[in-house]
Amino acid sequence: MKKCHFKYLSGIAVAILFMGRLAAQDVTFYAKAPRVVRAGEQFQLVYTLNQQGDGMQLPDFGNFQLLGGPMTGYSSSTEFVNGKMSSSTSYTYTYYVQAPSSAGKYTLNPATVKVKGDEYKSNPLQIEVVAGGGTQSNASSSGSSSGSSQGTSQNSANESSPTSTANGDDVYVRLEVDKHSVYVGEQITAWVKIYTKYTISGIDQSYKGPDFVGFYQQDVKLPDNISLVREKLGNDIYYTAVIKKVILYPQKSGKITVKSFDMPLEIQKQSSRKPQSIFDQMFGPQYVRSQLDLKSNPVTFNIKPLPGNQPADYNGAVGKFGISASTNETNVKTNDAVTFKVVISGKGNIKLLDKLDTQFPESFEAYEPQITTKLDDNTGGLSGYKTFEYTAVPRYAGDFTVPPFKLSYFDPSTGKYNTVSTQSFTIHVAKGEGDTTQVVAGNLSKEDVRLLGSDIRYIHTSTHLKRLNSFIFGSPGFFAVYILLALILIIVLIIRKEQIKRSANAAKYRNRKAGKVASRRLKTAAKLMKQGKKEEFYEELGNALWGYLSDKLAIPVSDLSRDRVMEEFTAREIDPELTEQFFKLTELSEFARFAPGGKETEVGNLYEQAEKIINKMDQKI
Repeated sequence: MKKCHFKYLSGIAVAILFMGRLAAQDVTFYAKAPRVVRAGEQFQLVYTLNQQGDGMQLPDFGNFQLLGGPMTGYSSSTEFVNGKMSSSTSYTYTYYVQAPSSAGKYTLNPATVKVKGDEYKSNPLQIEVVAGGGTQSNASSSGSSSGSSQGTSQNSANESSPTSTANGDDVYVRLEVDKHSVYVGEQITAWVKIYTKYTISGIDQSYKGPDFVGFYQQDVKLPDNISLVREKLGNDIYYTAVIKKVILYPQKSGKITVKSFDMPLEIQKQSSRKPQSIFDQMFGPQYVRSQLDLKSNPVTFNIKPLPGNQPADYNGAVGKFGISASTNETNVKTNDAVTFKVVISGKGNIKLLDKLDTQFPESFEAYEPQITTKLDDNTGGLSGYKTFEYTAVPRYAGDFTVPPFKLSYFDPSTGKYNTVSTQSFTIHVAKGEGDTTQVVAGNLSKEDVRLLGSDIRYIHTSTHLKRLNSFIFGSPGFFAVYILLALILIIVLIIRKEQIKRSANAAKYRNRKAGKVASRRLKTAAKLMKQGKKEEFYEELGNALWGYLSDKLAIPVSDLSRDRVMEEFTAREIDPELTEQFFKLTELSEFARFAPGGKETEVGNLYEQAEKIINKMDQKI
């Protein structure tokens, strides 16, 4: 009976948490409609609200005519990701509106709605009306919408006649860019765009697109489904879609022309054949498919060379950047590893940066940095940050200064070179256990440091001579001992160097110990399972799984996500089935924490699955 009460109360707690999150949402209220319509055309005007409201007040439609509505709709979704719950709610109000009969640009003022007594306004809409008489667009695409919300069209073309060659005036393909005159290394955004009045049945899979010779090319991921957007081109309306988008970095100066390319395209249009029977009339208009071989326009760039007054440490950075640095410790002992984390952020060719101007003290043994790059998907890879993690091991005691980390870059907007730098770091190094080296000053060279490691030898005031025939030098025993000691010294030095490398690279150490740490956590989870502490069991099980990945992949737990793990697994060629088992197990574990009450056998199964998955991954990674 108590167990039932516990389940009931847990369900209420989850419901309260869910409702609390809904209530905490910010209110969003926005309108969407086609950006461009024909004179007299009927279209949908949709208002979307993320919380339930009342008292909807429509604006004055002016030259537009309200035909009907509203049609209301509601949708809601909830998901758990890494133990965090997120939810979304949507209320829609759809109205049918007719465009004015005269061409021009019109504005629909915001609508208002009340939510819990507070009034909220939608965004205004800018709608352009094009004179009628053109061919009515009937384009669509599987899984896409023929309408568009304002502001969703990405990189729309200029309202001028297309310069590309196409088969007829109803379908075009164009290569468009955001700028034609740039410096070497400066970013250019380019996209391939289709303009059509017909339904696109398919694009030939052999299509390769433009060949960007002379550029470093970085593809931008686009949605799987083509989304068509209404746009005005000249004095007509087309449905458009961006099917390829790339970021380009020119590698040389001069005139560079990207040649036109061919695109086989299949369209579907209404047949001009008259109905032959009553059945043809019953089933409506007939459509036929046509194959087109479209040809794009060539694009010429003027690539300017970088100015000649480059800083001495310039390494090819073009854009606008900032730099910051931090260290994990400023008070260490000899042979302890010190980590310096340097972050370059901004907009430009950040992906191409591969080194920084760095200079560590001579007594520090520095290793090659670990470099990670994170680009902002919301900007299509145009901005982001790159992290350099340096590991350095001080060999001698003393106070040392690590100079500032610097980056010199060229700013195309000003046409000048700039240099940004971090603060310097003062590192106090104390003697480690068993370290017999002397304390040294921080500004000595390596040769000076080696000399200071030796003690001054005193002159002996008395001598004791031995007969030559009794001296061991030169005897076979002397050479044997000498060779043996030399071998022992070499072995000790090799072992010592390996130990230093292992202790210096904390990531490798965590990688080696990942399996053992996960095994200890699973044993802890097993004890909690036997004690009947299910919530603690699920929590410890999740810690074991995510902690294992954090240690094995050298990624902080806070940065772990499904997408990040998928990227790492794909790069390491982990079996997709094993990947799916891992995510399924983590989801079951997280869900059970919020909705406890599973059977004992289910708890045991989760434990066994976790053991198997970690063992398999330990063999693969």
